[in-house]
Amino acid sequence: MIRSKIKSVILKKNRLKQQTYSELVYAQPKWKLFARMDYADKFYNQPRPIDFVKQQIIHQQRSQNVIELKAADFNESNLLNAIQSLKEQGGEVRLPAATLELRNALNLTPGICLTGVAGRTELIFKQSDYGIIIQGAADKPAGQVSLCNIRIFHQGEHKFCAALLATHTQALHLENIEIISPRGVGVLLADKVYQTKLINCRVQYAGLVGFMFIRDVHETLMQNCTAEYCQQSGVFLTDLKLPEHIDALDFAAQLHHTDHVIGNFAPFAPEDPSPYRTDIIACVFSHNRKMGITTDGVAYLSVKNTVIAHNDCEGITIDNGSWGCIIQNCHIYNNGWRGLQHEVELGIDFVSEMGLMDDGSSKAKLPGISLDNAAYTRVENNHIECNWGDGVKFVRAAYASTIANNLIENNNRGVNDRFHYFGILVGVAERQHPEQYDFASCNNRITANVILGAHFAGIHLTDKVTGNIIEKNRVKGATFESIEVHALSGNLVSTDI
Repeated sequence: MIRSKIKSVILKKNRLKQQTYSELVYAQPKWKLFARMDYADKFYNQPRPIDFVKQQIIHQQRSQNVIELKAADFNESNLLNAIQSLKEQGGEVRLPAATLELRNALNLTPGICLTGVAGRTELIFKQSDYGIIIQGAADKPAGQVSLCNIRIFHQGEHKFCAALLATHTQALHLENIEIISPRGVGVLLADKVYQTKLINCRVQYAGLVGFMFIRDVHETLMQNCTAEYCQQSGVFLTDLKLPEHIDALDFAAQLHHTDHVIGNFAPFAPEDPSPYRTDIIACVFSHNRKMGITTDGVAYLSVKNTVIAHNDCEGITIDNGSWGCIIQNCHIYNNGWRGLQHEVELGIDFVSEMGLMDDGSSKAKLPGISLDNAAYTRVENNHIECNWGDGVKFVRAAYASTIANNLIENNNRGVNDRFHYFGILVGVAERQHPEQYDFASCNNRITANVILGAHFAGIHLTDKVTGNIIEKNRVKGATFESIEVHALSGNLVSTDI
C-alpha cells in the first residue's frame, strides 16, 4: 500500500513536470552565428602535424647557443648584434640586471630567448610605435620565441601602438613580463598567432588596452596575469575586420574604418577569423576605465578562478557573435559605475540623454556580466556581487546559455529615479545598428542560483523572451518580487524557492 502511494505521488509529479515543460516554446532564430560555428569547426579544427625532431633541435640549440651580456656591455648595439648572431640557429641572450634605453624597435627572430633578471632587467622604448616585435610570414611563422623576466617601459606620444607585437607566430612564450605605462596596448597579438603562453605577465596604466588579441589568435593560455588601470579594457579579444585596402599592421586605420562605417557595433560574417580557444586562469583584471574583459566575436573563451573588479564599465562582456564561452569560479564585483566615461562615449552608447547622478556618473549603470549576440555561454559557480547594474544581463539575442550555481548578491548599487537593476536580467534591448540581431533571448537555463540582497527582482524576464527555464533558484531580499515575468507564455518559471 505504501509503495503504491509513493509510486502514485512520483507519477503525478512526473506528469505535472511534463505538462509544465510542454508549455515551453523554444525558438530557432535565423542567425549568422550558426553558420559561423559550422565554418569554424570545419576550418579551425584540422590536425596540425608536429615535427618533434625539429622541436628537440630548437631546444638543444637554445641551451647550447648562449650569449650573456654583462652590465658594462649592455647597450642597444650589442643587444642587436647578439640577436642577429643567433638568427640562423636560435639561442638564448641573457640580459643583466640593468636598464637599457632603446631608440628603435627590437625585432626577435625564430628560436630566440631573451632572459633577464626578475625585477631588475628593464628595457625602455622611446619614440618607436612597437617596442618588441615578433613577426613571421604567412607561410613561415616565427616559432619558439621566448621572453622571461623583463620589465618594459614604452614611452612617447599616445597613439595606437604596442609595447610588444606578435603576428604570424607559433609557440610564443612570455613569462614574468611586466609592462608599465605603454602608450597604447601592452601585449598585442594579431593574425595567425598560435599556441601562445602568457605566464605571470602584468600590464599597468596602458594608454589603451592591457592585452589585445585580434582575429585568428588561437590556443592562447593566460595564467596568473594582471591588467590594471588601463584607459580601455584590461583584455580585448576581437574579430576586427581587415579591409583589403588597409595594411594588416595598420591597426589604427582598421579601427577608424570600423568606427566610421558602423559606429559602436561590428556585424560579423561566418568566415571572419576570430580569437579561438583562449584560456584565462587565475588572473586579475581591475580598475580599468572600460571593461575587465571585452569580447567581440570570439569562440571557446574560458575564464576561470579570476578576479574581475572595479572596472568602470562591465566586468566581462560576451558579445557580437561569440559562442561556447565559459565563466567559472570567478569573483566579479564592483563593476559598472560608469563614472569615468566621457560625454562622447556615453553618446556612442546611446545613454547620454539619460542623465547623470549627483556623483557625476551615468544613471545607466552596467552589469557584472553581459551577454549580447552570444550563444552557448556558461556562467557557473561564480561570486557576482556589488556591481552597479545587474549581476548578469542578457542584453539581446542571448541563445541557449546557462547561468547556474552562482552566488549573486547586492548588485543594483546604482538604483536611481530612472533605472533599477536585477540579479539576472533576461532581455531584448532595441538594436543599435540595422545589421545587429535583436531577437528576444531564448532557450536559456537559469538554475540553482542563490540571489541575495536588494535587487529590484532576483530574476527579470522581459516581454517576448521564450524557451527559458528558470528553476531551483533561491531569491531573498528583492524589493519588488523574487521573479518578475513580463513574458506571458513560452517559458518555464518555477517560483518554488
